[in-house]
Amino acid sequence: MDRLVHHEMRSSLSALLAVVVGAVVVGLARGFPSTPIREETALFIAIVLGLLVLFTLLKATRIRWFSGVREWDAATAVDPETALPTQDFWHDEPVDPVLLLILLVPALFVALVWEPWMIAMPLWPTVEWAAQAALVAYWERRNGRQLWRGRVRSRPRELSYSSVSPPAPARTATDAPRA
Repeated sequence: MDRLVHHEMRSSLSALLAVVVGAVVVGLARGFPSTPIREETALFIAIVLGLLVLFTLLKATRIRWFSGVREWDAATAVDPETALPTQDFWHDEPVDPVLLLILLVPALFVALVWEPWMIAMPLWPTVEWAAQAALVAYWERRNGRQLWRGRVRSRPRELSYSSVSPPAPARTATDAPRA
């Protein structure tokens, strides 16, 4: 099992690392560009970022075709006897090496063969996954739950939740703690 917020951050960091490593390799192989970005390119980048912000805001709503909130609300509760992993995200696995290669190799190939700026292709999912992690973190904080994915190996996208605080211990009829 993996926390959904950690999964999204791991994906975002992997994509960002793919862009950084690819940019260095392309810069060393083809030379670092010395020309400034043209106005058309800047306008295109601004439009793409604007659309990304719009779609991120739509994901924060409950609109059927855009929202992930309905999926998070429909998550099932984790069985109380289930031992939840206690991994330290930053020390255990902050980058997914398989995803890093999946994003780096095609972008690097296109950037070396065709256009050096194409190494920035993985920036779209980087921002998308980081925004998704922020939305999940906001939802978790607002609802007092932690979202988990991969409880059942055959259905890795199935979500479940656990309470942020452990349940209160059971008490007796006289409201005294159990011995």
